[in-house]
Amino acid sequence: MLITTSTVFSQLYVTPNGATDSYVYVKDEILFVEQDVNLVENTNNTATKASIYLREGSQLIQGSTVDPTGSDNKGTGYVSIYQTVSETSNYHYNFWHSPVGNQTLGSSGNQNAGVSRLYEIFDVTDSKLANTTTGHNGDNSPLTISTRWIYKRLQSATNEQEANYIHVGPADNIPTGLGFTMKGVSDGTAQTNDPYEYDFRGRPNNGDITVDVGSGNKWTLSGNPYPSSIDLKTFWTDNVGNGLNGILFWDEPKDSEWSHYYTDKSGGYGVWLPGGAGDIQGLYTAPTFATYSATGGLGGDAGTGSGALIDRRYSPVGQGFVLRTNSGGSDVTFSNSQRIFSSGTLNFRSSSDDDSTIINAVTPQIRINVVMNELYSRQLLLLFSDESTDGYDVGLDGHHPMDSGGSEAYFLIEENGNMEPFVIQTLPFDANKKIPVGFNIDGETTFFALAVEILNFDRPAYLWDTVTDTYKEINANANSELNQYILPTGEYNDRYFIVFKNGRQVIEDSKGTEAIELARASVGFFQNNPYKQMEVSNPDGYNIKTAALYDMTGKLVSTESNVGTVSHFTMSTSNLADGIYLVKLITSENINIDYKTIIKNN
Repeated sequence: MLITTSTVFSQLYVTPNGATDSYVYVKDEILFVEQDVNLVENTNNTATKASIYLREGSQLIQGSTVDPTGSDNKGTGYVSIYQTVSETSNYHYNFWHSPVGNQTLGSSGNQNAGVSRLYEIFDVTDSKLANTTTGHNGDNSPLTISTRWIYKRLQSATNEQEANYIHVGPADNIPTGLGFTMKGVSDGTAQTNDPYEYDFRGRPNNGDITVDVGSGNKWTLSGNPYPSSIDLKTFWTDNVGNGLNGILFWDEPKDSEWSHYYTDKSGGYGVWLPGGAGDIQGLYTAPTFATYSATGGLGGDAGTGSGALIDRRYSPVGQGFVLRTNSGGSDVTFSNSQRIFSSGTLNFRSSSDDDSTIINAVTPQIRINVVMNELYSRQLLLLFSDESTDGYDVGLDGHHPMDSGGSEAYFLIEENGNMEPFVIQTLPFDANKKIPVGFNIDGETTFFALAVEILNFDRPAYLWDTVTDTYKEINANANSELNQYILPTGEYNDRYFIVFKNGRQVIEDSKGTEAIELARASVGFFQNNPYKQMEVSNPDGYNIKTAALYDMTGKLVSTESNVGTVSHFTMSTSNLADGIYLVKLITSENINIDYKTIIKNN
């Protein structure tokens, strides 16, 4: 007996009618049940064994009414719901959460899940349990899933070390609320990257689902646990008091890296936050792809690119993600009130990997890609809102995953008395504000800051190097050689700032033009190449705190401290290569006196 429906039920009981199978078939609709579903498996026809078929984007949503007799889903029957992965192969991971549990593990309630919930589709009602293999490669015909790559992750350290993951294999031992990793399938060992549609079959998850996220700063692999979309903004609001302070989405290049070795692969985490009142879709930064070592730690090449910019608010059926929690965390809870019907979200990734605009974002903002060695970029999102403060604001400031494996760029925000790295920063706008940007450089790195998106913000922004006192505008054309910096290995947390006035404006505002010009006119410079020294005259006796020489990449090559009020001093240039250099004097009144010179020692 077939029932086609978009009806709302208070309760739903589906059982075979003697020798005739009974099932509910839902096409492109919501099936809403206020309380529980009670399903009995069909046994008359192998092609119609499920009790509920959710097709063409249909979803099951259940209400929050408390039934004194119990509102857990129950019975031997199950739902069948499809999910499409838009890009998959034998070699590439997706993060999942099963929308259903194994109904044979208990007569009622949510049950554990695993690879046994995945079926190969033959017809709209007919599917077959997926085959499994312990080998490296799965297959899409017949559907064969490699259990070698199925892991869960309990609360663990905020990094991608292999020790953070627990191998699951073929077992149904993934509790509701926990996600899992799984590599996809393709034609044998072929290097193809195609969509694949799975059929999840089992008892639909329902009701409050609590996830133990531990205490301290932790990452826990979780995901959307229901056979419907969920609104992550509602989920966040319900759990922000439980220590939730970030949601991370794994992504990796799906069109290359045809290998199972960690050292041949890369991937990274995008960061999602709900944002403020104007951020309809929330805030998201695309991940940086990093390369991993054989033990699962960061290593090898520093990076290989970056992931797609995707709307993440309405999380689709089956989507796995990582919950980031702080020291106030113990558990977070999913509930039916967070469930929502959201069509058009069945694919886990967008159709392209370009930096497309996240729609409906109205808070003034600048999306910046800091490009490292023209190999990969770290995306930083800067927003301006009176809802925020200059310090850490939960839901408005996103912690940095620090997962590039090479040189990193980040905002620095004070949290609990320490300056911590962030990838998203929201703060009130002030034209005189100096926003610190940190760099952790692993090997000499050339970088530039490129604005890939500017919304509702019409002022120029500059990256200010306080050492060379240079201002480089952050705009869509910032990848020219004129906008590049070169830094040697090291950590730079107090050198670079995003500002909204260039050097001339800053001087005029902070020191006064007359005093600056007098100092610069008084101090004289002469590069004495025959004697291989820079000669500086200071007839008016300015108290010089530091005298430094920089090459044109911004690298410090020579420095002297506490020069004092002497009328004349020299700096040796004998060990420097021929080229153009910048001399920078800083007085006790913090007046900068700069001079460019050409050094020729040959």
